[in-house]
Amino acid sequence: MNVATPVKKQVKAVPPPFVKQTVFSFPLKTKYIILCLVCFILYANSIANKYALDDNITIVRNSYVQMGLSGIPKIMSNDSYASFYSDMGGDPSKQLSGGRFRPLSEIIFAVEQQLFGDSTMLPGFRHLINIIAYMACVLALFVFLEKFLFKKIPWGGDMAFLAAFLFAIHPIHTEVVANIKSLDEILSVLFIMLTFIYSLKYFQGKNMKDLMIGMGSFLLALLAKEYAILLVLFIPFLFYLLDNKKPDAIIMGTLPYLGVFLIYVVLRGNAVGFHSNIQSTDLLSNPYYYATHVQKMATEWFVLGKYIVLLFAPYPLSSDYSYSQIAYHNFSDITVILSILFYIAITVWGVLLLKKRSILSFAVFFFLLNILLISNFIQDIGATMGERLVFHSSIGLVIILSYYFFQAISKIPPISKKSALISAMSVIGVACLGETFTRNAQWYDDTTLFIHDAGVVPNSCLANNNAGWGYLSLSERKENTIDQAKAFLDSARKYSLRALHFNPKYEAAYLNLGGVYLHQGLLDSAQYCWDMVGQLHPNHPSLKSKYALLSQFYFTRGLDLGKNGKAQEGIYNLKKALTWDPENSGIWYNIGGAYFTIQKYDSAKYAWTKALQYKPDNEDAKRGLNALSQSNGQ
Repeated sequence: MNVATPVKKQVKAVPPPFVKQTVFSFPLKTKYIILCLVCFILYANSIANKYALDDNITIVRNSYVQMGLSGIPKIMSNDSYASFYSDMGGDPSKQLSGGRFRPLSEIIFAVEQQLFGDSTMLPGFRHLINIIAYMACVLALFVFLEKFLFKKIPWGGDMAFLAAFLFAIHPIHTEVVANIKSLDEILSVLFIMLTFIYSLKYFQGKNMKDLMIGMGSFLLALLAKEYAILLVLFIPFLFYLLDNKKPDAIIMGTLPYLGVFLIYVVLRGNAVGFHSNIQSTDLLSNPYYYATHVQKMATEWFVLGKYIVLLFAPYPLSSDYSYSQIAYHNFSDITVILSILFYIAITVWGVLLLKKRSILSFAVFFFLLNILLISNFIQDIGATMGERLVFHSSIGLVIILSYYFFQAISKIPPISKKSALISAMSVIGVACLGETFTRNAQWYDDTTLFIHDAGVVPNSCLANNNAGWGYLSLSERKENTIDQAKAFLDSARKYSLRALHFNPKYEAAYLNLGGVYLHQGLLDSAQYCWDMVGQLHPNHPSLKSKYALLSQFYFTRGLDLGKNGKAQEGIYNLKKALTWDPENSGIWYNIGGAYFTIQKYDSAKYAWTKALQYKPDNEDAKRGLNALSQSNGQ
């Protein structure tokens, strides 16, 4: 009898389960605490700072913010700079291409204003809020990397921690944290990371709560700053990269966020409309005004290369890189060529990574697309470059750096690996701490910041003018000796003239220079400078107060000359004072007194009559006329 041989059942090989490797074995909560402490230690000294740079435009001179809670409807329905431009006699829709609609940070400023009013503690509180928001931003980045992007690779948790640490300590972020206005940048990254976290949680678990939080985070990211428009691409990109779902599932998962984007488009359209390619003649908002199209394109490529240099070697730092600090370049310049080659190489690399479905493709394209938004290629952003503008792109950099650091130490023993990691983080951390602490102190106020940065960017007309303003402010301190005041005025004059050398039509420099000449007693020169402002900007809001000040100086000089027996010179100066204050009864009275002294009684009578015309109860003028009637000059 034949017995059939049993057929062995084919068993499909099951891949071994993913084993999570780690160098830092301490709890997740401890990592959160370390990252928060790092952020606070780095930026604690900024709490003592005051307002600086764009804080004035965004907060102090923003009438909607100053209204507190009642100003929120205005904030939601206007350009972010509408209040400032209106005060300056301009139209916000004609200032910057695309407009600026960033209401989220302004709403927070308005709430703070409602709570604290004009308290002297408010600037410090706002700096503290920036630090807390920065902590939240770093933690959100860490959670996104640890729970999602690096979740399925060896040492993923450590890579996430290192990337978040590098992001937290990068000195190029000092402008974002130390400048209160840049809360919009921090909130943008915070809510972009939260959108990634909750969109992926919903995509994987279909919990409606996660969907609602993800959509809400996306809207808040859009209301923080325009960068979040890229999430329309990055959300489906992450769905594709991290989940083996079919295309129709990815599309369906993305649709709710497209709906949020449409809501934002409506809100933005209502607030700022849709305008682009505004050709301003102001070199501060159009730094390429004198460049040819070829020079503009080449210089933009140069700037992209300069960003790379600053990301790897963030020293020295400056709050300004405007006209004419960065000279116009051509495509024959080696720096431009190297920049183009670098970006071509990283783009090709990103495509190759994407074909392999590598998580690094996310880092590469997050860097590239965010830097594209501020490149001036798509739309003029009203600036040549700015350190705060690469805040988002730096996320891509730290992801790549942390990944390859662990690849480099992957072959060494665990104990040596831990030592190498701790040593590297310590050395880099101490270096960054030193620079960040120093830079925070330079952001103390406008005067400190402007005077320092003029030395870093000596060809910037804005930096030189701001330094001139800073020295002018120092010259007005009550505790100055005469020699100190003179020295400050000399410096103010030097920097203001340098600003005008780079931009002869720079009205702000003429304003400052006029103030310098006023304090130096060169009143005719002060008038010339402010007359120039009037020609360049006839409705400049500062002119009235400047001319009133000039009138007061001429009046004081006229009185002094009269007291010293120089009546004719005194009369000349008193009449000059009338130029900007023709209805000032007190000036007319003193002119009458001067004429009476030199026995020009008809002129004295006319002057005292004018004094009574503008102030009928001027008793001094009445006594003067009475004296005339009793004298031979009646």
